[in-house]
Amino acid sequence: MGIALPRLLTYAILILAVPLLILLATRGPTDGNGDAAVGRWVQTANTDWCERNYAVTPYVAEFGNSLSSLSIIMNGVYGIYWHWGSVETRYMICFVCFIFVGAGSCLFHGTLMREWQLADELPMVWSNGVFVYCILTAEDKEGKKRPEYAALISIITVIMTFAIIFFDTEDQMLFLLCYGGGVVYILFGSRSLDTKFNSTNEVILLETSILSYVGGFCFWLVDRLFCNEIIAGLHIRSMHLHSFWHLGAGIGTFSMVLFWIWCRNAYLKRTQILLGSIPGMQFVSVENGASKLV
Repeated sequence: MGIALPRLLTYAILILAVPLLILLATRGPTDGNGDAAVGRWVQTANTDWCERNYAVTPYVAEFGNSLSSLSIIMNGVYGIYWHWGSVETRYMICFVCFIFVGAGSCLFHGTLMREWQLADELPMVWSNGVFVYCILTAEDKEGKKRPEYAALISIITVIMTFAIIFFDTEDQMLFLLCYGGGVVYILFGSRSLDTKFNSTNEVILLETSILSYVGGFCFWLVDRLFCNEIIAGLHIRSMHLHSFWHLGAGIGTFSMVLFWIWCRNAYLKRTQILLGSIPGMQFVSVENGASKLV
C-alpha cells in the first residue's frame, strides 16, 4: 500500500473541497446569523462565526474557537523546541509565525472585535510570505542570501496588508483572496519540491499536510455554509467545526514546514530522520546542525 493510500486520500479531500468552495462563492456564508447573545465585548469584526456567542462565559465570545486557537501556538512552540540550532533561521521564523497566528486567532474569536480580527488575518498573510521565501530558497547554497526575494515578497505583503486594513471592511473576501492565493502557490511549489527531493517517498509529510489542512478547510466550509442546519440529528452550530479547522490547519501547516526542512536537508545532503509517528508531534533530526543563516 505504501504511499498509495495517503496520496489517494489527498486527491479525494481536494476533490471534496471544490464543490463546497464553489457553493460558498456563489451562495455566500450563513455563519452566526441570528446569534444576538451579548457579552463583555462589542462586536466590530465583519465576521461572526457559527459557534454560539458567550455560551460559556460573558468574557469570551466564542469559547471553543478561542481554546482551539491555542493549539496553533503549541505547534509553533513544539517546532522551535525540537529544531532549535538544527535549521536555518527562516524555518525558525516559520515556527514563530504559528505563535502570532494562534494568539491573534484566540483574541479574535474571544472578542469578535475588528482590531483583533486583523491581528488574526494579517499574520496569516505575513506567514505566507515567509513560507514562499522558504520554497524559493530551498535549493540555494548554504549561507546564500536572497535580498531580492525578501524585498519583492515584502512589497507584495505590504500592499496586501494595506488593502485588507482599508478595503476589506464589509466581509473577508479580500483577505481570503490574498491568503488563499498564497496557499495555492505554496501547494504547487511544495509539490515540485516533493518530486525533486522525495521521489522515493521516504516521507509522506506533504500528503499529511494536505490531508490535515484541506480536511480542516472542509470543516470550515461546512461550518460557514450550513450553520443553521441539522445533519443526522446534530445541529451544526453545536458541533464546533471551526475548532477542527484550527486543529487541521495547525497540524497541516506544521507538517508542511517539516516537509520544507526535509527537502532542504536533502538538497544539502545532510543525514536526517523524521522522528515521531503522530502528525503534529513529529520533528526532523539531523546529524550535522545547520548554520543559522536566513
